[in-house]
Amino acid sequence: MTLSLFASHCLALVALLLAGQQMKDQYVIEFPKLEQEVKNKFGADKASHVAALEAALHALESKGVKDQLLGVNAFFDEHIQYATDDIVFKEKDYWATPSELFGHSRGDCEDYAIAKYVALLHLGIDSSKLRLIYVKAKIGRSRVTQAHMVLGYYDSPSSDPLVLDSLVSNVLPGSQRTDLIPVFSFNDSGIWQPGKTSQVSSSTSRLSRWRDVIERMKQEGISRRS
Repeated sequence: MTLSLFASHCLALVALLLAGQQMKDQYVIEFPKLEQEVKNKFGADKASHVAALEAALHALESKGVKDQLLGVNAFFDEHIQYATDDIVFKEKDYWATPSELFGHSRGDCEDYAIAKYVALLHLGIDSSKLRLIYVKAKIGRSRVTQAHMVLGYYDSPSSDPLVLDSLVSNVLPGSQRTDLIPVFSFNDSGIWQPGKTSQVSSSTSRLSRWRDVIERMKQEGISRRS
């Protein structure tokens, strides 16, 4: 084998490895399955949300990351009404799948964050750049805070994240969201403490609601591509 041919084989192998890593970090939404799931459980009118999401994501495929963040944030602001778990699910704390979110057309902060996370991963954004962030949100000018969840996009592990929030229509840098006090963040691969670039844990096993919603999403046509 000549040196140039050997180099070509090496480059091809590297490309395959990189492609495999990108596929590993991507979620895929099987839209026909998800649409049928919503239709069966909640009716054809609610299933129209799924078709709308598919069209919206298709239109965002060729856009830059910032436009994708803005587009996904705007989509859920338009199609979903904010409502707490006790109203929608008659439970104190319930993490809904996108199917359930569309089915009720309502959800709270965790439900929005999970659905946006899945949608952005479907667009090809690497999961290492996305984290669901538990925060304490300041209410008005008082010192009172309440538990809240947002989705953060990190261009690099140490960068100021762009924040997608169910209660704020603009996608703003975290440094501008002085009303939010980070508690911890997580994604499929681990858990982070505020201000840390390395994980405090590579396991999310103690986040039982997160593991549960991932398993339920698989049954609805949303899963990590292997």
